[in-house]
Amino acid sequence: MCRKMPGIIEGRVCEQHEGRCVICDCFTDMTNIVRICDECGFSKGGDCKCIVCGKDKATEPAFYCRYCVMLEKDRDGCPKVMNLSVHQQMAHVRGNNTTSISPST
Repeated sequence: MCRKMPGIIEGRVCEQHEGRCVICDCFTDMTNIVRICDECGFSKGGDCKCIVCGKDKATEPAFYCRYCVMLEKDRDGCPKVMNLSVHQQMAHVRGNNTTSISPST
């Protein structure tokens, strides 16, 4: 995670991560909106990217759950994921390959 000082820019997530806490990934009651640092907030293309997986066109606001706010995990800094694990990268590659291959009939 980035963990730099958050600014005023609100974090966004894609439809896949909508309704989840960005720290603990639970679906409980969301309370505080996520703020990200200025470096993570200004992407190259001007499009909003998901702060969890990095997909383009993230439209939904990101939130912290009530438990992470109580434990003050929302004050640890910018929660944007900087590097994806190998498993996440392979799932993304497999997802793209399965949609681009047309079935032979």
